[in-house]
Amino acid sequence: MNLPEKMAGVWQAAFSGEERDPEGPVGMVGAGRLGGEILASDLSGEKKIATFVNLLAGFNLAIGLFNLIPLLPLDGGHIAGGLWEGVKRAYARIMRRPKPQHVDIAKVLPLTYAAALAMMIMSGLLVYADLVNPLTLTN
Repeated sequence: MNLPEKMAGVWQAAFSGEERDPEGPVGMVGAGRLGGEILASDLSGEKKIATFVNLLAGFNLAIGLFNLIPLLPLDGGHIAGGLWEGVKRAYARIMRRPKPQHVDIAKVLPLTYAAALAMMIMSGLLVYADLVNPLTLTN
């Protein structure tokens, strides 16, 4: 998925009244609204549950993958720091050098702040778009 391109579409839908892309990103407000639409629909009980669980599973998968982004304080940032330290130690061992110092992952915090700011702006845009021009299942 091309997130910047999709977010431009969300911007257009939020501020110009264009129709939202059903394959585009949706925020927490939109996900809750879609869950309510599923449960209020005239589908059979089994299909309601299956569709709702599918929506919930997709949302949980997205959160899990988001957590693997290699930025602090997400888990991916800790994993990346540990992997980099392991590479440095393996290289030092192979080259018969002394054990290197620990990796200071706090040096990437400015990048983390920039990414967090961008994610907050995207989240705010998604919430606004979900309120003024929501995605619907029934169209």
